Amino acid sequence: MKKFVSLLLCAALVLCCAPVSYAKTSVEMPELAEYGFVENNGVKIEYGIYGDMSAEPLLLLSPNGGDMHCFDDSVLPEMSKHFKVITVSPRCTGNSDRGDDGLTFEIMSDDLVVLLDTLGIEKTKIFGFSDGGNLGMVFTVAHPERVEALTVMGSNINPLGTKVFDQIGIVWKYLGLVIKAAFTQKTEDLNRRDIQGLMVYQPNLTFKDLQKIEIPVLNIYGEHDMIKRIHSKRITKNIPNAQELMIEGGGHGSCFDYTDTIINPALLSFYGVE
Repeated sequence: MKKFVSLLLCAALVLCCAPVSYAKTSVEMPELAEYGFVENNGVKIEYGIYGDMSAEPLLLLSPNGGDMHCFDDSVLPEMSKHFKVITVSPRCTGNSDRGDDGLTFEIMSDDLVVLLDTLGIEKTKIFGFSDGGNLGMVFTVAHPERVEALTVMGSNINPLGTKVFDQIGIVWKYLGLVIKAAFTQKTEDLNRRDIQGLMVYQPNLTFKDLQKIEIPVLNIYGEHDMIKRIHSKRITKNIPNAQELMIEGGGHGSCFDYTDTIINPALLSFYGVE
């Protein structure tokens, strides 16, 4: 029995160390127009800006564990031709601080308010993938006056929206990270534990919350997404006048697999770029 438990713990540690990667296409990156940090109650948040500084702003929100460079080889290059694109490294990623308040979408939403205020941006368009889309919905519900249009992709409003098999894998990996962080107490391990924990315990929105959203919303998901299709469709149904796009044959990382053929054209059309 002890040997079996040891094997389980080892497997968990192996899983928690396995990097998550998405297929990307090789494209020419735009120049970084501005780089810096904003500070929210002593916690520094890293950001970068690409494209025309006088253009309309578009905020890109990365998936679980992704930083400000997550979209470098996908939607960022094309979007930077039309928008002032703002990328951000959420807490515990990139060069952003960890902070002492834990990691929640509500806390990261407050960080976005500080970021926009510091940059003098009253309202912005948003594109968020996976946890980035979750953050986009949390932010829009809390600060509807700051969002002009929202696109979410492969997103859910609570952990029950994830397919059971995928959620089991998420929880299993989280347990491995909990064990590892407890032993090492290293900041890197604590960060990875808390980042993974977002998918275990959050977000905590309700479909009633979504009914308060009055701005244009585009909900994109893959035919074979890790998010339950019925959950994705309920998100669209509960946001007044929301549109949806299901990518046939697409999985959870479809924004990296179909960037040029589907995602970029859909985003430009939705955001009103001719």
